[in-house]
Amino acid sequence: MEELIAKRYVKALQEVLSLEELESAQHYFDAIANLMRDWKVREFFASSEVATDAKVSLLIEPIKEHTKLQNFIKVLAAKNRLYIIPAIAKELATHIAMAKKEFTGHVFSEYTLSDDELAKIAEALQKRVGGVVHLVQEPQKYDGIKVEVDTVGLEVDFSKNKIKKQLIENILKAI
Repeated sequence: MEELIAKRYVKALQEVLSLEELESAQHYFDAIANLMRDWKVREFFASSEVATDAKVSLLIEPIKEHTKLQNFIKVLAAKNRLYIIPAIAKELATHIAMAKKEFTGHVFSEYTLSDDELAKIAEALQKRVGGVVHLVQEPQKYDGIKVEVDTVGLEVDFSKNKIKKQLIENILKAI
């Protein structure tokens, strides 16, 4: 539900801000979203005992020169939707990535891939998504290789178990 609401707010931001201003806003919202990971901070912003003006003044302090973003925060506070700032940060990052056609993907594998291998995977994905793909390798206990590009909803998975099952199915079909 939060994602749907966040999409509307991001759409409103995109109508009044340029791409550079959106990137600046994304850094701001990412910082607030990181703060809201702490349960004490989330509780502070969700509390009805804390005055809305106090919450707003705390949030707009770092963006004094950016009146459009200040007004946006005030609208969120007026509608009691400060809690969706993390969803707005995520949706804004997605929107900017789509606008710039620059995507970040994650490679999960137990084995470390070389830079050449990562470059080949990124090149193949770039043809698929129509933009630049930057891959980040994240070591993880995984029986194969898994590549995710969340922004475009792309996931490629090669695991030993999956290949083994397909091989068995093909052998059984042949018999």
